[in-house]
Amino acid sequence: MNKNVTFPVQQVLELACAAQRINGEYIKDLIIPVFTDQTPDGTIQLMCHKHGNKILMLCTLDHTNWSADPKEAPMPLKVLPEDVAQAEEIRNYFKRLLFAAIEGENEFQTNINSILSGETVKPNQFGYVACLPSVYVRDHAKNQIKKIARKLDEGFVGDIGSNLKDLDCEILESVRSKNFDAYNVCAIIDNKMASWFSKTPLKLGACVIVKAKVKDHSEHWLHKNPVTRLNYVKAAQ
Repeated sequence: MNKNVTFPVQQVLELACAAQRINGEYIKDLIIPVFTDQTPDGTIQLMCHKHGNKILMLCTLDHTNWSADPKEAPMPLKVLPEDVAQAEEIRNYFKRLLFAAIEGENEFQTNINSILSGETVKPNQFGYVACLPSVYVRDHAKNQIKKIARKLDEGFVGDIGSNLKDLDCEILESVRSKNFDAYNVCAIIDNKMASWFSKTPLKLGACVIVKAKVKDHSEHWLHKNPVTRLNYVKAAQ
C-alpha cells in the first residue's frame, strides 16, 4: 500500500470495531494459531488461526497488503451497525480525555487525540486505531467496577469448599490473563464480588452461575473489596 495514501478516520475506526468483534480481543500479531490437532503419527497440524486486527483492517481496504500464503489470506471485514455505534462511543470517550492529551501527560492519548481530531489517517497509524476498541472496553469496565465496588456488601458469596448452584450474576469484566491461557472474570453475585477463570470470554452483563465451587476468599487488588474466588464454574448467558 502506498505510504502516502490516507483513509477517513471514521471508516478506519469502524473497521477497528469490526476486527475487535470478529477476534473478540485485540491481536497485535499478523497471525496466531487458535487451536491445533495432532495426527496419529504425532505431527502437530494447524486447524484454525486468527489474523491480527490491524492486518484485517489493511486487507479489507486493499487485499494486496497480504503477501503471505494466499490460502491464509483474511476475509474482508463487514461493518455492522453495532460497529458504527461503538466507533461513535469511542470517539466521544476519548474526547472526554482531551485534557490529559493537552497536558502532555499521556503520549498514547496525545497520539490518539491527534488522529481522532483529524479527518484522515495514514496506514502506518492503523496500529493506534486498531487497539482502540480494546482500550475502550477495558477502561470502561474499570470505571464501571470502580463505581459498583463502592456499593457492594461486605462478606463472601459462600464458605470455602461450598458448592453454588443457579445464581444470578452480572459480569463486570472478562479479560484474557497475562499468565494463563484463560480469561479472568469479575462478577457480582448477591451484591458481592466474585471472580474466576474462564476458558472462553464472557459477555458483560447478565449471567447465570449454573454451578461452581468456592475456591478461596481474597481481596480485590485495586478496590479492596472482599472477593469470592470460584473454580469449576459453569456459566450460562
